[in-house]
Amino acid sequence: MKLFKFKIDAKLVCIALFIFFPLVLLSVIVAKHDVSFSENENRVLTTAADVEFDILDGKFQEGLENYLSDQFPLRNRIKGIETDMKLRWGSGCIGGAYVSDGRLFQKLLDSDVDSGKCVKYAAKVNRIAEQTGIETYVMYVPSAGTVLRNCMPYGAPMYDYDALYSSLKKELKSVHMIDLRNVLSGHPEYYYATDHHWTAAGAAAAYYEWRVAHGYELDNKDSPTVINVSDSFRGTLWSRVPSSLIGSEKLQAFELTDEVTVEADGAEISLYDYSALDTKDKYNFFEGGNHGILTVTNPKVKNGRTLMVLKDSFANSFLPCIVGDYEKIIMVDERYAFIDVGQLAVDSGADEMAVIREIISVG
Repeated sequence: MKLFKFKIDAKLVCIALFIFFPLVLLSVIVAKHDVSFSENENRVLTTAADVEFDILDGKFQEGLENYLSDQFPLRNRIKGIETDMKLRWGSGCIGGAYVSDGRLFQKLLDSDVDSGKCVKYAAKVNRIAEQTGIETYVMYVPSAGTVLRNCMPYGAPMYDYDALYSSLKKELKSVHMIDLRNVLSGHPEYYYATDHHWTAAGAAAAYYEWRVAHGYELDNKDSPTVINVSDSFRGTLWSRVPSSLIGSEKLQAFELTDEVTVEADGAEISLYDYSALDTKDKYNFFEGGNHGILTVTNPKVKNGRTLMVLKDSFANSFLPCIVGDYEKIIMVDERYAFIDVGQLAVDSGADEMAVIREIISVG
């Protein structure tokens, strides 16, 4: 009789697990207000309105799966607990990021890098330099994992930066190359521990090389003053590894000495956006994030020089270093501005052009 009772209880448990519990969970998900954007992951989430009710082509099943995953109750907390457990078990790679001594590195293999597109873009830059006759500088930023090998998990593979740099250098015959490998290598303070970008200290080290390449005389006053603007920065890599075991860090910037005018895509903005410090993506402190075309005018500089920069987000935190060197700087992010950059350089009267971006980044 006891055995019979146990069997009945077991059936009830199975019914609860496989029928009742999923129905309750689905009811909770449907009843609660959908979250349309994940600030932590910096991406749009699937909502009920996004689910297509076309069963035959499979879109309904795929949409429903994405919806349930994105709107799962306590999703972020559960993910955090899961990540903590993986770290305690000694996992060295989570969510496409290497983990070592509280530092995170983006996992980038040779298969992740489209070297063909990188070479094609380098050839484009060289062609513009030759056709326009504008003096051009190229400053590729190494990914953190390629210059901080001693800080990474032992044996963790990364793409071959040296080979890629050599390939691009062959295409860039008519430009000045600024090689940052030596100055950034072995300095963990030059990169954030929870983000793939360089710190202000790293940008300042690059600025020194920038001035050397331009033939400027150097002295101590050329070094920009680094300040901390936030003590609670957690970058894009922490979003992949959202663990309570990895602490926040300081977001760095440069102390500004000149008042400049900044215009981004037709609207006036500030060089530093302090409202971004109250959000998850605090790196948007620099110019409020990425823009198609951003123009900086410094009324204190009277040298008549205009610089046009082809950039990615690494240049956002580098920009404050150079605002005192040019009367006007035009920053172009080709991911958001679909224009003929060579023609823009000519039309704007640019005296100088520069490429400032991570080496694997292409337009």
